[in-house]
Amino acid sequence: MRVPMALQGVSVVELAGLAPGPFCGMVLADFGAQVVRVDRPGTHGDLSRMARGKRSLAVDLKQPRGAAVLRSLCARADVVLESFRPGVMEKLQLSPEILQRENPKLIYARLSGFGQSGRFSRVAGHDINYLALSGVLSRIGRSGEAPYAPLNLLADFGGGGLMCALGILMALFERTRSGKGQVVDANMVEGTAYLGSFLWKTQQTGLWGQPRGQNMLDGGAPFYATYRTADGGFMAVGALEPQFYELLLRALIADPRKKLIWAISVTMIGVVLFDFAADFIDGPIKAYLFDVCTHRDKERGLHYHALFTGLGGALGYVLGAIDWAHLELGRLLGTEFQVMFFFSSSVLTLCFIIHLFSIPEAPLRDVAKDIPPQQAPQDLALSSDRMYEYGSIEKVKNGYVHPELALQGEKNKNPAGQVKMQLLFYYLRKNILVLAFCSDI
Repeated sequence: MRVPMALQGVSVVELAGLAPGPFCGMVLADFGAQVVRVDRPGTHGDLSRMARGKRSLAVDLKQPRGAAVLRSLCARADVVLESFRPGVMEKLQLSPEILQRENPKLIYARLSGFGQSGRFSRVAGHDINYLALSGVLSRIGRSGEAPYAPLNLLADFGGGGLMCALGILMALFERTRSGKGQVVDANMVEGTAYLGSFLWKTQQTGLWGQPRGQNMLDGGAPFYATYRTADGGFMAVGALEPQFYELLLRALIADPRKKLIWAISVTMIGVVLFDFAADFIDGPIKAYLFDVCTHRDKERGLHYHALFTGLGGALGYVLGAIDWAHLELGRLLGTEFQVMFFFSSSVLTLCFIIHLFSIPEAPLRDVAKDIPPQQAPQDLALSSDRMYEYGSIEKVKNGYVHPELALQGEKNKNPAGQVKMQLLFYYLRKNILVLAFCSDI
């Protein structure tokens, strides 16, 4: 069974105009009213695209026959809606007095920008002008920026079309008791000011005590604002009540207990990774310094190597402290997991690559020239044919061939490759143990 709509049986004559008037007529039609739109000859329908539920006909109101057609329609109608400037309907001999004389029950609705009287009544305007004169525009906008209108919705449609529809409904209700029609004078300035009643009535409560854009409801509070999202869109957050704000924080911040476990685990991983980095880069740098560089370059290189290793280890512990204490710097850089794990992993990867490609297979030049003359010990002499075997670091440093190193150089045909593999497996085992320990935590 179809339920009858609230305005079923109510007939409305709408004189075509701009958006606020057609919107008012569409609201009435949406609730069951029979709306007939009167267009001007030569027009191509409703430019506002608000003709839903309406019928239409073209009438030239400037001609006597056209005005007579409109009077005939209004004689049988319940409501007539016009949104011309004040004085236009009077010139066409279609004023409220004339039409209500023929139909005393007729509700004559007039929708304008500034009203039917006053010094602005005959002035043209648009939504932003009505919004400014109402005072509401001064309360809309970001702090430090110029006020801006929220499209043309507030004055045209809210304070204009919708308030006019409300006036028509109240007039229809009043007619059920008095049996008489009346004139509804709706204008967008007063309608918008009426919509802003909450602004004016709460001035002394402290809700709007700060300048525009710095109050709780106009963008000054972090829990009632809009934020850009990772996919380029925006998200509106409105968590005014304490219980909703608590739910918001729970959704944005992980469980403190879990966060503490992550902090400890990631801190340990980060420190260990820096330790690995220092171990990986220590051997290759020293091998390069002793096998290739001059004596002066060795001292300078060892100085920078010690500085790098010390700073690397210190940085690991500093990042660990940032992570553990949840300092503001950690939140600015990103989550603690990102700061520690990804940065440490990047340094470890770089040092690992340096390690694999920087262990010298042999000295690049004869380093014997850089060794100051000294008395050779009684051990095996440093012969020129063994200068370029693996283990020459010890040869250069001590000036003789260590027996074990010499013997190892004869047995292993590719000792550098074997050392690389041994270091690789050693640190892999060490890494696995650390990860297993952190997973237990």
